[in-house]
Amino acid sequence: MAVLPHSYRYERKFLVPASAWSTVESRIKLNPGLFLPLYHPRVVNNIYLDSPALRLYFLNVDGATDRTKVRIRWYGELLGRLPRPILEFKLKSGLLGRKESFALKSFSLDENFTGEVLQRALAESDLPAPIRRSLDGLEPALLNCYHRRYFQSVDRRYRVTWDSGLEFFRLRDGHNSLLCQAAPCPHQVLELKYDQEHAADAEIISTAFPFRVTKMSKYVFGVDSLDGY
Repeated sequence: MAVLPHSYRYERKFLVPASAWSTVESRIKLNPGLFLPLYHPRVVNNIYLDSPALRLYFLNVDGATDRTKVRIRWYGELLGRLPRPILEFKLKSGLLGRKESFALKSFSLDENFTGEVLQRALAESDLPAPIRRSLDGLEPALLNCYHRRYFQSVDRRYRVTWDSGLEFFRLRDGHNSLLCQAAPCPHQVLELKYDQEHAADAEIISTAFPFRVTKMSKYVFGVDSLDGY
């Protein structure tokens, strides 16, 4: 199926010092967009997939206009039997992004997790043939988790996510003890998301945040935080 240009939306990120945690919510609610909480806060977990040579990582680092991240996402507890894992392809073109998502068969993430466990879950999942082919040569590269809160503008045209408590763990295709963890992340991340037709008014909302605009990729940051990749 052809991808329509309007299926992409704008995604602007802001880097916030972890020490500024107590002021973030007030900054969101005082924004001209009049943001209100949306959904319940929850813990987001991701397994990022990449080639052994980290091809997708280097596309991001090198600043390619068109880039992709492949991850498996679930919510709640980090370890154990994963409830309703979702395979996601995060496609970016400049500041525009979109996602393609596919339900996966449940599997367990623990000290016995390997690439073989993941490959078995992928093989048993109902995935389209082109998606299966796009996964060829990819393996587990990074595990991360964070606490996410959701907000929506009063006119429902803009959404903000607030990610805090970011944690990153080394993950390999072979045996994983999950004991190799990056140092505490000194950042939080706000992300402003909106459809292309609402771009004209987005600058008012964006400039009202007293935080630095960033291109920070959690995947890239996590890989860089763990020596030895």
